[in-house]
Amino acid sequence: MENIIEVHNLTKRYKDAGAEVTALDNVSFKLPKGFDLAILGPSGSGKTTLLQLVGGLDKMTEGDVIINGQSLKKMSDKEVSEFRNKTMGFIFQMIYLQDYFTAKENIMLPMMVAGIRRKEAMEKADSLLEKVGLLHRANHLPRQLSGGEQQRVAVARALANDPQIIFADEPTGKLDKKNSEMVIETLESLSKENGMSVIIITHDENIAKRFSRIIKLENGKVKKDFNLNTK
Repeated sequence: MENIIEVHNLTKRYKDAGAEVTALDNVSFKLPKGFDLAILGPSGSGKTTLLQLVGGLDKMTEGDVIINGQSLKKMSDKEVSEFRNKTMGFIFQMIYLQDYFTAKENIMLPMMVAGIRRKEAMEKADSLLEKVGLLHRANHLPRQLSGGEQQRVAVARALANDPQIIFADEPTGKLDKKNSEMVIETLESLSKENGMSVIIITHDENIAKRFSRIIKLENGKVKKDFNLNTK
């Protein structure tokens, strides 16, 4: 079975007030294409650090991340940025929509950066808004949307360039139960129906159990790694 991600002895250290802190310590795992993964652990366990390193958002101290057979460690910053835009989609707890762009325009942005024609980007944005049940809110600004609606726009934005991997960092952390369920159901369907690999960061065991595999981190190390079901 072909792997979409291979993480080899990944380590991240940094200086804090002159002392060296190990945020991630020798973490390794492989994820086959089309499979989903929950990274579980308490605050400070290294979950977000792991996502940032695997997603090419931060530089590793040691180890390597191989995505689709390509080493992130061997790429320049520009190459990582271009590779990330074509291969990955990101959903964050803080959402990060552009305040002065409509829902539709926010979804169009990554497509425009990738060089997709405006007309095509507009049509794709409409299709994605329909997928997350928000086509009727296409021309609303973020401040005119509820928190749950904003996060669903962020999910649509993450899908704009047809990524092979979706990284979701506590995507339900600021949502109520109803909107949390809608976001998780959308992520589940992406993995099951579209063959995307979804990696979610969470501290909620009930959310983690909905994914086919869980890696539990503690103090920057893998404490448990187990499969709940297979596809």
